[in-house]
Amino acid sequence: MKVCAVICELNPFHNGHEYLFRRARQITGADYLIAVMSGDFVQRGLPAICDKYSRSAMALAGGADLVIELPVMYATASADYFALGAVSVVADLGCVDCLCFGSECGDLDLLRSCAGLKEENDPGLHILSQGENSDRSKKFKITKLLREGVSYAKAYAMVTGNEFASNDMLAVRYIKSLDMLGADIEPVCIKRIGGDHLDGSDNSLSALTVRRKVANKEDFTYLIPKYVYRNLADIKDRAFPILSGDLSIQLYTVLDQILEREKDEGYDLTDYMDVSANIAGRIRANIGKYKNYEDFVGLVHSKEYTRSRVYRALLHILLDIRKSDYAEDLEDCGVLYVRILGFRRSAAGLLSQIKESCVVPVISKAGDAASILDDEALYLFEKDIRAANLYDMACTFKFGKDHVHDFSRELIII
Repeated sequence: MKVCAVICELNPFHNGHEYLFRRARQITGADYLIAVMSGDFVQRGLPAICDKYSRSAMALAGGADLVIELPVMYATASADYFALGAVSVVADLGCVDCLCFGSECGDLDLLRSCAGLKEENDPGLHILSQGENSDRSKKFKITKLLREGVSYAKAYAMVTGNEFASNDMLAVRYIKSLDMLGADIEPVCIKRIGGDHLDGSDNSLSALTVRRKVANKEDFTYLIPKYVYRNLADIKDRAFPILSGDLSIQLYTVLDQILEREKDEGYDLTDYMDVSANIAGRIRANIGKYKNYEDFVGLVHSKEYTRSRVYRALLHILLDIRKSDYAEDLEDCGVLYVRILGFRRSAAGLLSQIKESCVVPVISKAGDAASILDDEALYLFEKDIRAANLYDMACTFKFGKDHVHDFSRELIII
């Protein structure tokens, strides 16, 4: 039995994801495909555009056999923590042979070189003679700059004239994480199609493009498979779309409570993950001007930090994710449980294998967590539950639907 894993957000699932899943199976010859997916909040520090159960159903319809939730403390963290947490899930399953990921460059050797795991032979003038703009010439120049101590992002920009490719950077971190964990899992690089996922152009096969079109009420149906459209149509005005502004009241309420506590109880905003002294100071200085989530991000944002950093900082305050929740050293971080969100009935063999080989507890029903997790793992699992319930309340406030506690949600099975 050969098993392949893909780390993803599927925010939402689009044609590019369908291609990635299909190519992952073709290239690896895998019998089963596992999607390790962010839950209701994603790495940019924002709510997913639709809930994790709907996106799990999309993943299963799109070719995954099993969907596992990436714990929220890693799903919403900076790239290093995100990658290590996700790879830790993959490794802990104990049955995964390959980890597939999308990449703008599509060059595994170059990505390994960027990760510092492969010293390539100096190709010298032979490669340069192929032309200044040849792919091999560019690869040689980037590798040479890396050996001189230039960061990958800067080297990529210097050679190509473009900003660094975000999926390539994440791929480098996946490769580093596999090495850090000593995982016997083969990295497999699949070249992205449809343009850079950050350009947001009409023809870009990216979740960003879909989200922008949803926000602007433009047609996006040509960017997603029909089964995804049917799923979104079914949950529209009930659980889709959810945007950052739908959390405006919750964020203000939490910030106001914490700032009050800071006066008397020794609370400090800098206890929360990604909240620096500068960000905390700007939160305190601007809370009186609070109008909504997006506007407040603009008030807190400064040249010192990216907007994504501010989004993550505010989200970690909202979700009560603290710096103390993480190990002091990155290499000591890792998941303490695996939670299944959904699976195909045909994946019985995979589920049986995971039951035997997984080195951490496997949760298929949230209500059972208290009886199978130790205190530390349960504390972190409760962060996932808090996040899911807060997200569902945002749906309730926006659409007027009945609130459903995460403990009551059933697995997605097709």
